[in-house]
Amino acid sequence: MIAIQVSEQDKLFAKQQIEAFKKIDAGSWRYTNVEAWRGIVCEMLTSKWLENKFEIEKSAKGLDDSGIVDDCDMIINSKKVEIKSATKNHFRYLMPKIHDVRAKPKDIYIGVKYNETVEPNEIQILGYIKRSDILVCPVKQNKGAPYYQVPLFKLKPVEQTTFE
Repeated sequence: MIAIQVSEQDKLFAKQQIEAFKKIDAGSWRYTNVEAWRGIVCEMLTSKWLENKFEIEKSAKGLDDSGIVDDCDMIINSKKVEIKSATKNHFRYLMPKIHDVRAKPKDIYIGVKYNETVEPNEIQILGYIKRSDILVCPVKQNKGAPYYQVPLFKLKPVEQTTFE
């Protein structure tokens, strides 16, 4: 596991992205009573860490308020990469939506957790899982769209060979 401290600037950037996203149709309904900014912090800090370790073809940019849905968060060694976050320290699962995993496949999903129980807060890059391994995870549905329930303990450490 890799731990990275979260700065107040990181939080502010993410909250500003959420506010801009709420103003477009795609974002007008999504973030009631959810601290979605934590997912943006996880994505941006994880992207920076990956950029320092691997050759990146496409960097993460956070939320896009143009209304154009992107294909993936990053591209590393021609692999489509999605960064998925558990936005509270006590969460034990990643929850990628079934529709996204099936209709917009990525090769590698990086699992990250936001830890609000330490000061300063930190993100924890827990590991990765391949799409084929997600497809056999249990299907659940709480309030929104159905999702795969991916246990965090199933994630493998990110290594030099992860994107080969």
